[in-house]
Amino acid sequence: MATADSDSATASQRLDKDTRKTLVTVVRHTILLTWSFIVLFPLYWLASMSLKPPGTANSLPPDWIFLPTVYNYIQLIQDSGFVAAFANSLVMVSASVVLVLLIGVPAAYVLSRYDIPMERDVLVWILSSRMLPPIAVVLPFFIIFRELNLFDTRVGMVLMYVSINLSLVVWVMKAFFDGIPETLEEAARVDGATQFQGFRKVVLPAAKPGIFSVAIISFIFAWIELLFGLVLTSFEAVPVTLFVYSFIGSRSIEWGMLAAASTAMIVPVVIFLIAVNKYLAAGLSFGVVIKE
Repeated sequence: MATADSDSATASQRLDKDTRKTLVTVVRHTILLTWSFIVLFPLYWLASMSLKPPGTANSLPPDWIFLPTVYNYIQLIQDSGFVAAFANSLVMVSASVVLVLLIGVPAAYVLSRYDIPMERDVLVWILSSRMLPPIAVVLPFFIIFRELNLFDTRVGMVLMYVSINLSLVVWVMKAFFDGIPETLEEAARVDGATQFQGFRKVVLPAAKPGIFSVAIISFIFAWIELLFGLVLTSFEAVPVTLFVYSFIGSRSIEWGMLAAASTAMIVPVVIFLIAVNKYLAAGLSFGVVIKE
């Protein structure tokens, strides 16, 4: 009889444990779904506005059921100004990401592996470029760019984007290189590899997740930048953010065109994230040995 009571109690405890586990899972998934809805709803609202007929994009109450139209996108594509601005941003931002990685990744490696005099002060000095608000430095940059004939040039905007993201790349990658043990490079040198070969063939593959992470962040920060484009360009090197901003007039806002242009701006970021994500997943699957 006692054994039966004990088995019954054990089964009841197991049932209670399974019930609690199921309840926790349901609550967790409910919270995640709710949060996903909150995060994605503005994107849905933006996309739906871009597909509404002219004059109804900002109607109140909103039209939840409507016949989609690509009129706004056709108008956008036919606008040579938008196409030129979009191409400008794509070229300038991509070039800046490549350049900032070529400068920032080796700089972070040197700061991580070598004894640099006043290394902490150097890192703080690098970080200081991100401490001032952009509005405080845009006027000096305007004067410098005008004197160097870099105003309204793609080269000037590429250099500006690099200056914006360089400190981020150096700081994040230094922390990543600090987590990769030097024994991996020592083993490569024992096998006959030079310092540079060890960096290229051993350290860089191990740091691939960090490199693609900072590439994503650098791309997004440069892609959405508006203030410097507003002050440092006028016609030739106008970024797409400035063109999107032009739909906001002093008397009215072209909601349909604004929504279509904003949606088009999101597409390259999404494509870049999807393209890079598989490399991130591949890099993470190999794993990185962390220093103890």
